[in-house]
Amino acid sequence: MSWNYRFRVEGAHHIPLHGPAIFIANHQSYLDPVIHGLAAGDRAPRPMAKESLFRNPIFGGLLRALNCISVRTAGGNRDAFRAALEELDAGRTVMIYPEGTRSHDGSVQEFRRGVELLARRASAPIVPMGIDGAFDVWPMGQKLPRWHGRIWATVGRPIPPDAQALLFQDAQTGLDELRRQVEELMQNCRMRLRANSGGRFPAWGLADAQGVSHALP
Repeated sequence: MSWNYRFRVEGAHHIPLHGPAIFIANHQSYLDPVIHGLAAGDRAPRPMAKESLFRNPIFGGLLRALNCISVRTAGGNRDAFRAALEELDAGRTVMIYPEGTRSHDGSVQEFRRGVELLARRASAPIVPMGIDGAFDVWPMGQKLPRWHGRIWATVGRPIPPDAQALLFQDAQTGLDELRRQVEELMQNCRMRLRANSGGRFPAWGLADAQGVSHALP
């Protein structure tokens, strides 16, 4: 990551040093579990991944090595939900991709309710994260990643459990706010990548229409 993609992380000081945490992030590529694990460092989360991905002998092996939790696209994920709760009850961390699948254009898609349901049960802080550049490196429909590009990750301020009660008074409003935060973090990454690559990365696209970049203080 550091050699090929000059991977950088901003805002790592926001990651809780101890106790459970639910990481959420935008989903741009198959590289994302590795990217988010590197960004979280010693608090690397156990990712949740679609069941279908485990069927590939090579990529499925990587997901198992990363200790990913298998999630059914069609629903009925009681076992996955229980596994995530067990991780959090043990004081560890999990990663949820609220979009449910990789972005088809690099922008942040609508969020699904899984993160809200888990947060209501877990009493753990939600840590938003945004990444950018991974879509250019490995977009949907491409069999293998490109061996050049730039990738950046930005970690946002945790949302503590007591603030989540207000956040999710209306489930959809809460999900929209989480999506807005992740979009803002992604746009921060986009700004950093452009500044550090002389405008070469990432390629201009629909993700640029989602908002103006904001740097973290």
